[in-house]
Amino acid sequence: MLDGRRRQSAILLLVPAAVVGVSLAGCTGSSSRHGAGASLSAAKADSFSASKLRGALLTRVNDVGASAAAASGAYTAISARVAAGQSAGTPKACAQAVQTGLDSASLAGATAASVTFKVGGNDVSELLAAAPGTAAASALAGRLPASCARYKATVGGKTVTYSVTESALTGIGKQAKVLDVAPAGGGSDARWSLVYRGAGFVGAVSVAGPNASQTAVRQLAQQAYAYAAKSLS
Repeated sequence: MLDGRRRQSAILLLVPAAVVGVSLAGCTGSSSRHGAGASLSAAKADSFSASKLRGALLTRVNDVGASAAAASGAYTAISARVAAGQSAGTPKACAQAVQTGLDSASLAGATAASVTFKVGGNDVSELLAAAPGTAAASALAGRLPASCARYKATVGGKTVTYSVTESALTGIGKQAKVLDVAPAGGGSDARWSLVYRGAGFVGAVSVAGPNASQTAVRQLAQQAYAYAAKSLS
């Protein structure tokens, strides 16, 4: 739960599949910065600047700071950067689809910001994009391409087959869905992503690594959305 001075810090429950409900995380806190909604122009009413979006990102996860400075710019470039960081070896046509679950065409002209963390052996990322009007709903309306529901990726000389499933869920923002990217035979290459829409923005969080799970990514998304919604209100 984020309140007071802890609004920018997430406590991520890293749960091995065989030990559901056992937290490996500790409490943490951080100082708060204040974000605010901004109207850039009549043409971009209810949108947000790059600096506002950066200010609405989490700055710590499990008391671990970002692995690099938060990035911002055009959604196309930012989402490609996030996908490259966690989807190494994934076919280019599927990289962004399985990483964010957002429809890139709907956000082609949007401003976005992202941040990444290294929490233990897990890669964690958060992305926010301005999506005024119907853009937010359109960004989540797309479906995973059939060709990406099962694909092969080669990393470090090893080829792994992944299966991808997506499903809607409630309780986070106005709408949300979760993607499970699972390697055949299990292993430490699992990745879970959750995308949601808020008032004038969309967000995506991902957890990849040995402790990736729906529980972990949902908890992260709840905290990330709560801070973003307050900062951009």
